Amino acid sequence: MTTPTMSQPHSGAPFDNASVAGRLAELPTTAEAEALAVSTDQGEFAAFRASPTRPDPDLGEAILLHGWPEYASCWERTAALLLAQGMGVFAYDQRGYSPGVRPESVGQYAIARLVADLDEVSRAAGLERFHLVGHDWGGLVAWPFAANHPQRLRTCTVVSTPHPIALGKQLKTDEDQYERMGYMRSIQDHPEGVARALLRNDGKRLVDLYGGVVPDDLAASNVGRFSEPGAFLSVLKYYQAMDGSDRTRSTPITVPTSFVWGSEDIAFSRRTAELSARYVEGLFRFVPLEGASHWLPESHPNDIASTVIDQARVHAAN
Repeated sequence: MTTPTMSQPHSGAPFDNASVAGRLAELPTTAEAEALAVSTDQGEFAAFRASPTRPDPDLGEAILLHGWPEYASCWERTAALLLAQGMGVFAYDQRGYSPGVRPESVGQYAIARLVADLDEVSRAAGLERFHLVGHDWGGLVAWPFAANHPQRLRTCTVVSTPHPIALGKQLKTDEDQYERMGYMRSIQDHPEGVARALLRNDGKRLVDLYGGVVPDDLAASNVGRFSEPGAFLSVLKYYQAMDGSDRTRSTPITVPTSFVWGSEDIAFSRRTAELSARYVEGLFRFVPLEGASHWLPESHPNDIASTVIDQARVHAAN
């Protein structure tokens, strides 16, 4: 895949959606890019959107869905690569991350609500059918969205996050996978304490969580945005809402699906990742990246973009 010429943001560069859109707009492969607020019945979702200079009619547009603890800005390099190939991109900050959608109730952060957000936001943005790319929590939304709204998707690419049934089974039977999820149980038991610990000392522990993979200026930007009143406690409610009461269907998955996973992922084991294939009935491709960590949007944008484009071209007629 051709890598577009893209200057690296200087130290301390802003990474809000307007700044990301501004940098994407400067690329020779981008016709236009903008930050926007997408209004739904839930509130306003902060987003950015960009279209390619030479759009490929066979490719259409992709929605890029971020995870924790990141924002839509994590997709900047992936977005640039997709634009270079002629695919449009749209990314938004999920509920809790978008200041305009921060409900108080933990129940408002359940998977069913996140899946509904994607349905509502995409329709409000005028995207009736699209390629879906989800990392971490974005992946946890992508699996059930593909199962419940297959008619909305051209392809689905999940990054890092195993299928929820595979993960649930492994948590019960695999000690290694259970131990990897210790951070999740800590958040569920002591969200305020976890928030204080990760954000104190200018967010040192949060930055350390990125393992040196996320660029320093992007990591610093994340810390600053999470330090805004109410922000970090809101996004931790995703984990608190995982109380077993959500029954959102995650099968059958019939749309063409790829799963990109790093062998050094701190959260998800190889066995759990490989087990995900069992829950996809449609065409499926497992893309293991040896030596790669959990933070693939920042460290391996070429691999993600190549997977998305290759899958889109194979299934262009669908």
